[in-house]
Order: sequence, then C-alpha cells, then structure tokens
Amino acid sequence: MDPVMMLVIVAIIAAILLVEFNKQQNTKHAEGSHISADVQQLYLLKAAEHKIEVIEDLQKSGNTINNTIPNNIEQELANLTKAFEKGDIPLKEFNLKLDGLLNNLGNTSLAQAS
Repeated sequence: MDPVMMLVIVAIIAAILLVEFNKQQNTKHAEGSHISADVQQLYLLKAAEHKIEVIEDLQKSGNTINNTIPNNIEQELANLTKAFEKGDIPLKEFNLKLDGLLNNLGNTSLAQAS
C-alpha cells in the first residue's frame, strides 16, 4: 500500500476518534451543569427557609421599628409563600422579596449576606 494512502486512512480514523471523544466530553459537561443547577436551587431553598424563620422569630420577639409593620409583613409573607407554592414567582425572586421583608423588619445583616 502506498504510504500516502496509509497516512490518509490513519488521519480519518484519528478524526473519527476525536469527534467521538468530543461528544463524550460534551455529554459529561452537560450532566455536570445540571447537577450544579440542582445544588444551587437547594441552597436557594435553604436560604429562603432560613429567612422565613428569622422573619417569624423577629415578629414573635417584637424587634421591629414600629408596631404597624408586623401585620403588613405577616400578610406579605403569607402572600409570598402562597405565590411561591403555586409557582407564580421563581425561587430567586422569592429570596429577593424575603430580603426586602427582612430589611423592613430592620434586620439588614442577613439580607445583605444572601
């Protein structure tokens, strides 16, 4: 067999192997990004749960700026929770609105940490 023909065959085989390897790497990368997205959602959900607990604790202890705010915040928290459970608002927006409620209660340290 001619050496040039042999080189062409080897080059074609190498190209096929590289394409297959690239497909496998892309598949692995796509699966990994899906897992990291799930982990991020879990962290956001855990943060939202913690913020709700802090808001409820602040309402119970009465550590608010003024007495009319807790009733409004309690109503807003109930509305936000219902909207999130229905799927009307995404988790990131839910967390941002919880930050706003924390700011209204005067607890800026937790809201800024998220």
